[in-house]
Amino acid sequence: MSFNLNQWFADNLSEDTLFYYKGSVGSEQVTEILDRIEAIMDEKKVPLKERKKILNILIELVQNLYHHGEKFEIDDGFKSYGCIVFNSEDSGVRIISANFIKIEKLKVFTDYIDHTNSLGAEELKVLYRKVLSNNQFSEKGGGGLGIINMIRKSGNKLKYCSQRTKGENFFLVLTVKI
Repeated sequence: MSFNLNQWFADNLSEDTLFYYKGSVGSEQVTEILDRIEAIMDEKKVPLKERKKILNILIELVQNLYHHGEKFEIDDGFKSYGCIVFNSEDSGVRIISANFIKIEKLKVFTDYIDHTNSLGAEELKVLYRKVLSNNQFSEKGGGGLGIINMIRKSGNKLKYCSQRTKGENFFLVLTVKI
């Protein structure tokens, strides 16, 4: 079965979806996404402590889409795509972010998530400090703190899955429960 972006998106929306976005992710869209979700949290009267945690994680996710999203051929054009789905749950919220990634980057990224997920709270703190002080950055400017921050702030392991698309691309889905 071939990958269908619109079908994946439809399958991940539900009656508990508070916000969703699918499309190009540039600086304007980043601001719009964050502003809209902040307005939703105002409407829902989310307590300040939870709001800060959700926004911190959301900023990491949207920055990942902005900085690390790959281009993908759709309708004879090339567009940079990213998806965000913000769902309410009985015990909090679930944020799903998804984007296209090159096959050679997929294993590095998922190995890093697996390693970081395997660490306890104290080990995460040590890794955070180590990454913060090592002055090493990827070609897109990231230092690896985003994944660590999301696990630390959410108190949960990150979940991911991927599906092959055209050529050497995969559609990578990252889910954070808060």
